[in-house]
Amino acid sequence: MKKFLLPAIAACVCVAPAFGQVYGTTPETAKPFPAAGGWFVPTLEDAPAEAWFTITSPQATPALWGDAPSDYTNPEPAGQQIFVYLCDGGQQAFQMAEGTDAYVLMPGQEYLVKITPKVAGFFGMNPANPLPAARFEGKEKYYPIAVSSEEFGQTRTLEAGETKWFELTVPYATQITTNYMMSPVLAVEKIEAIHLECPGGTNLGSGLMGPYVKAGKNVIGFTASADASAAFQIGYNAMLTLNCGNNLLRGQSLTLDAKTTYPDAYYTVDRYFTVPEDGTYTFINHGAKGTILNIGKVKMTDPDNQYAYECDWSDIQSATVGNDDATIVVSGLTAGEKVLVQSDAFGVIGEGSDNLPYLMVVKGGSTGISDIKADNSTLKVNAANGRLNVESVLLASGAEVAVYDIMARKVASAVAAEGAESLEMSLDVTSGVYVVVVYGKGSSESAKITVK
Repeated sequence: MKKFLLPAIAACVCVAPAFGQVYGTTPETAKPFPAAGGWFVPTLEDAPAEAWFTITSPQATPALWGDAPSDYTNPEPAGQQIFVYLCDGGQQAFQMAEGTDAYVLMPGQEYLVKITPKVAGFFGMNPANPLPAARFEGKEKYYPIAVSSEEFGQTRTLEAGETKWFELTVPYATQITTNYMMSPVLAVEKIEAIHLECPGGTNLGSGLMGPYVKAGKNVIGFTASADASAAFQIGYNAMLTLNCGNNLLRGQSLTLDAKTTYPDAYYTVDRYFTVPEDGTYTFINHGAKGTILNIGKVKMTDPDNQYAYECDWSDIQSATVGNDDATIVVSGLTAGEKVLVQSDAFGVIGEGSDNLPYLMVVKGGSTGISDIKADNSTLKVNAANGRLNVESVLLASGAEVAVYDIMARKVASAVAAEGAESLEMSLDVTSGVYVVVVYGKGSSESAKITVK
């Protein structure tokens, strides 16, 4: 981005629009970026503190836009002056290098642009230049390999230490998996999931426990461990992530007075509550600050099919987690009615198993809710004498407990009874290191054990 002071451009002011005619002063008043790629400021004093624009790349592939600005009035670097976001309050767009004014615009994505010029003058911006696929595709997060739903089951490979990036559009909030030959791929050491729809967010996982993702467009990076290559298949865990778009009623109803934990992630969780008796009920969401609690209805659509439903948000009620939990009181509910309960999180609590987010329903109004405290939900495992003992709050949902060896082969499994707090199962294996995974409804926990 080149900046020329007024003496150098005075002769051109007569043919160029004034700066104030082409930019917005706030995100709400942002104007389309000038097609010609530049604009003028008539005097030095008129340099705005912030100029706001919108821009959409016309290219069919990821394209480089912006520049590395210099400040001709100051021998010191001017610093970053261009900021590109998914939306107001959203995450920053991908950059070629962090802290620069060079961005990669994804095709078809509208961005919000803030420019903070240090001096007035002529700003000439480079057009969006397509990046060559042969050089960047799959190698950088800003140039992912597009994967359709029909291609999810294809086998893909990573060399030791290699990272590959893919773009996936998922139909509903879910969990990314790497299952190969019906088992998770432990050689995939890291999975980074970046949501590309406003406001955007990032979740991390691994081949053992993949990251959760919101519905829509996501960029996913898979990294192999430094000492092992990996063969894997991209997929998502439909059985674990039941929601409005995926067999919601095949999951378990929220239970009165019970805390139902959900993943501490940038994620959307749908649950339902079957009203046990007529009356007023309070719905509570204990989550990261900014998490939204939404209450709707589940309408049954076929009297002969207990699983035929539709999610009805026509009379939605919402509350947001602040310094206190989000609570919504709903009166006039009748026995047998199904209430739709959604937690839409845009951040994480980040305090581990001692403070997981949860949904809860209590009978009556909100009196006394502040006295409710979160349960600890630490996974405890102990292996001895051919037996495995497991304790986890997730067991109460009838969770599966699976044991994997270092080759990611499932060597033992059992299903807990609903309401159980612990599970004892047979573990007839050779000495070595194993991974125990508890697959609850909506979340999971894992721990390593050593069998001697």
